[in-house]
Amino acid sequence: MADAMLPVGLMLSMATDQKLELEAPVSKKLLKNSGTVQDIFHSWYPKKLQRVEVQADSRSYRPLQKDNLTLSTFTAGVDAFFTLDKHFDEVSSLLYVYGFDTPLKDKELRARMSYHLNEAAEHAGKTLIEGVCNARRFLNPHMSWSKMSHGATISSFATLLSSHHELFYFPASYAYADLYPWGSHPLVDPLWSTEYLTIVHDGAEASRVEKTRKIAHNPSAQKHLRICFKKKGNYNCGSCSKCLRTKMALELEGQLHKFETLDHEIDLDQLKGIGISSQSDLIFARENYDFARQQQHAALAETLGQMIEEYEAKSG
Repeated sequence: MADAMLPVGLMLSMATDQKLELEAPVSKKLLKNSGTVQDIFHSWYPKKLQRVEVQADSRSYRPLQKDNLTLSTFTAGVDAFFTLDKHFDEVSSLLYVYGFDTPLKDKELRARMSYHLNEAAEHAGKTLIEGVCNARRFLNPHMSWSKMSHGATISSFATLLSSHHELFYFPASYAYADLYPWGSHPLVDPLWSTEYLTIVHDGAEASRVEKTRKIAHNPSAQKHLRICFKKKGNYNCGSCSKCLRTKMALELEGQLHKFETLDHEIDLDQLKGIGISSQSDLIFARENYDFARQQQHAALAETLGQMIEEYEAKSG
């Protein structure tokens, strides 16, 4: 528990410029790495995250594992399916935590998520571990979940399972070619490892379009894929930027019609209306633009090209 509290506590301490005190001894490895974590996040966000003192004793190593299993987070999204496919024979357990990207109070969405997650896990022959966490209640007032705290919090929850799991695959959000400061990052995620649990930032060798093309032919993904960031209502709204960019890649791969959790229409006027509003949007728009040109889909390529030009003109 002390190991699990350190990452979350450290991020909260850095955001509020307060000393972190832990009464119980913590992993010597984790304690040592916390200094490097602070260096990285402070260099990324010097005005928001300050270096702080960590007051904790290190714990002597003793064998802990009852089993030597491998864990991966599983949201039923593109990144999660890609990592599961890549390490299918190795991964034994899948983790999903309500309260991270699913509101705890939305019981209808939670029930729908649970159905799809359990079906996908059963299809894969893996053990699904469902958790509940309200850490965002304490973190969100002080920092960005996506840019700062989600990697630490997910790693903390995985650490709670380290008596049975010795390896944790953390599916990457971005490819190595497109990295920028983010809550889950190949520089940071491994630093949350302990003597008992090794954390691996996985899948950054592939772009989102490459991942989508890979999982497009997975029958389980075709039945259960969830990529929507709208945190209420339908499983996938079909009209937000994440839904649209995923539908584009699936359409260009010729597989969109097989996906049961998405509608099969791509409204180019709606796509133009959403536009590009962030570096993340720009990365994925460029990937789909290149794929559309490769597949000779003139309408999509033209629309995406215009969106990219408009964003670059505005951002200088």
